[in-house]
Amino acid sequence: MPNISDAANGTITRKPLGRRSFLGLLGGAAFFAASPALLTACSTGASAPQATTAGGLAEAVAKLVPKYIPMNLVQPDIPGVNGSTPGFTTIPTELVKSVPKPPGSGGTYTAMSPAWWAIPRGLPDNAYYQAVNERLGATVEFQANDGNTYGDKIQTVLASPRDVPDWVVIPSWNIPPRFGQAAKGLFTDLSPYLAGDKVEKYPNLANIPTAAWKYSCFEGGLYGLPMPTPLVNDAFFYRTDLFEEMGLEQPKTADEYITIAKEITDPSKNRWGSEDVWNGAQIMHGVVPKWKLVDGTLVNKFETEEYRAALEWIIKLFKSGAVHPDAVAGNAQQAKPRFESGATLMTVDGVGGWHEALGRVLPTNPDFNMQPMDFFAPDGGDPTLFSGQPAGIFSFIKKTEDTARIEELLALANFMAAPFGTEENLLITSGVEGKHFKRDAQNIPQMTDLGRAEVTSTYQFLVSPPTVNSQVQYPGFVEAKTEWEARQAPFVQEDVFFGMQIQEPPQYGSLGAPFDDLAKDIARGRKSLKDLDSEIATWKQNGGEKLREFYAGFLTA
Repeated sequence: MPNISDAANGTITRKPLGRRSFLGLLGGAAFFAASPALLTACSTGASAPQATTAGGLAEAVAKLVPKYIPMNLVQPDIPGVNGSTPGFTTIPTELVKSVPKPPGSGGTYTAMSPAWWAIPRGLPDNAYYQAVNERLGATVEFQANDGNTYGDKIQTVLASPRDVPDWVVIPSWNIPPRFGQAAKGLFTDLSPYLAGDKVEKYPNLANIPTAAWKYSCFEGGLYGLPMPTPLVNDAFFYRTDLFEEMGLEQPKTADEYITIAKEITDPSKNRWGSEDVWNGAQIMHGVVPKWKLVDGTLVNKFETEEYRAALEWIIKLFKSGAVHPDAVAGNAQQAKPRFESGATLMTVDGVGGWHEALGRVLPTNPDFNMQPMDFFAPDGGDPTLFSGQPAGIFSFIKKTEDTARIEELLALANFMAAPFGTEENLLITSGVEGKHFKRDAQNIPQMTDLGRAEVTSTYQFLVSPPTVNSQVQYPGFVEAKTEWEARQAPFVQEDVFFGMQIQEPPQYGSLGAPFDDLAKDIARGRKSLKDLDSEIATWKQNGGEKLREFYAGFLTA
């Protein structure tokens, strides 16, 4: 295959803005604070603000979270820049053993987790699970569920306390309304075990950035074990190999994107320029995550000029005929296969999907090459990017009075949180050497067929160490990913409510939901921007103004 870093050369160079970069969905960052009184339970309808991790003096939250004790076992080959993720282009020859002996006491635990891949076989037929559990000294039995419908599964499980597994993974986007109350009733407050110096018993957990822990607090307690996330979460990707064959360069403006997408499109060759890139359109146009402060007044994202401009652009893209017909029909689940097969040449995906795609496609198509585009403003100038949150996925331990059981689970979590450069981390991420992976001449683990079938992110979803770029299986990948992320970092800023785990009053929880379907309809020409104005008016009437007041309370608390 081509060296991946080669295709990263010659990309857009922009003047840094000098802003403090965010530590996005996969990293830690400064924590926005409000009043300690806001650490109370989520209201059932009161108008007062309720934030589960906000605190004006930050003292209330600080009492809940572990002391940060960083580990520096190995130095990165490519240091982070402006908060971007550091890169490791090699695997250390000698690994550190961070957990001297099996941490478990022989317990058996069920763990529910999402899977966005073919669900692997479970115990006792999965050699990867067997090997990790042997090192753990305990048995974790995974109940893997389709990630695309996982939100529905969470709702069902939380409604039946008796059915709650011992360990439950919940992605941030699947957290249901009024979750704070559920957390307090169903899950264990971990602050008595981890807060402050107590975490010293679990050094790998102490190595997780403080902001990720703060974002794991609900209802005045530390309920979540976090999965920190990298600097930039989503990206525009393009099929670099096919672009080069066609003599094309990646677009550098919003108009160029549509022009190139149209040029690529040839239905007779089953080839279209683009997937539905609505999420990317919003990023390109600098749309805020939720709220924007304008002259001291909060403006919802749906009310902003940037949101309207993003809609205007996506309308043009769909009208151009360059969007794949299945994407137009709303079939988003097949977007990855379409892009990987060359049926579409530009898409938007999570950055983590890059490495996953290489694993799926390179064995049968060694010329496959995809690259993330550097972000650009619609006119080709500097982009305005907003930080995600310091953790993207959480796991929760079922509430129990058995302290020994909780301590055993935390000991297992400490093993799973072992950082890059340790024996434990290599086992969690790659499985057993000689069985799930083999080292090549450069000491790089290469997955076997069994490894590709069995090794997944299940343990990593339960808890993860600080994120690093260390996926060295494909030449040039770490360099390309690390350098791309560093180029985006200077353009990132924090939105007004960055880092706050806010539980909205339940009557407002789904207030913005109609805008999702409306955006799809407007893009496809079934509705117009006049319908956006009408929906905004309805939103205000049905509680939008009250919700604005709710959030404004955090600005003065």
